[in-house]
Amino acid sequence: MTASDILRMKYTSDRHLALSTQNAIGGVMQSARGVASDIYSGIERASWYSSCFIPQYNDVCQELKAEEIRTIYSIESIFRYRDVIAHMLFLYFQLVCKDVEEGNNEGSARRLIRNITGVAASVPAAKATRTAFSQAASVAIAQSGIMSKVVAERLSLQIPKTVFALQFYGLQQKSALAARHLKAMYPDYYWALYQAKLEMLYYFAEPVISAMIKKLMSRSFETLDELTDFIRESYNV
Repeated sequence: MTASDILRMKYTSDRHLALSTQNAIGGVMQSARGVASDIYSGIERASWYSSCFIPQYNDVCQELKAEEIRTIYSIESIFRYRDVIAHMLFLYFQLVCKDVEEGNNEGSARRLIRNITGVAASVPAAKATRTAFSQAASVAIAQSGIMSKVVAERLSLQIPKTVFALQFYGLQQKSALAARHLKAMYPDYYWALYQAKLEMLYYFAEPVISAMIKKLMSRSFETLDELTDFIRESYNV
């Protein structure tokens, strides 16, 4: 089961799309500690809504409301894309590959492209090569056991209806804070996700993607082959 399959299960209830807090909780599980953490974050987010009753904090109130809308868009995107996690990674690799050379025609990047996508190893246009690499790398990581484990751990078991709304708001709070952090750390990627209505899903893949962002920012890769070798060593794909 891929990471995107786990997300889709989470936000599906009785085979209907979950588009609001009334039907957004499905059935993928995590530890009781994680559920408690979600509920605590839900209480925290609910308390922030007190800002809506204080005129001088109207900007905070509007930001919270905007995040609610963006959350609905992101939930819709889980079902709009065949593999939403892979698409998020694809957008990231397209940014990374802008200034990276193609590499050897028989190098590791071309082998990854051939193994994952079935595209011929010799792609004539540099732009096409980078696009093919972005697709291959994103699929490889999205379908890896590492990514599936991360997403599963960030979701939780079905819980009693009396606390369900708080847990949902807890996930929403964590998603909003993760998106804000990404906006400060890597604005270009944040806006790429925003335009695709995906930034509120970043939280679920954050441990993998944020670690990759930090590592890639601290190192420069001259070729796609060097980048491929780094990905394979780091994520066992």
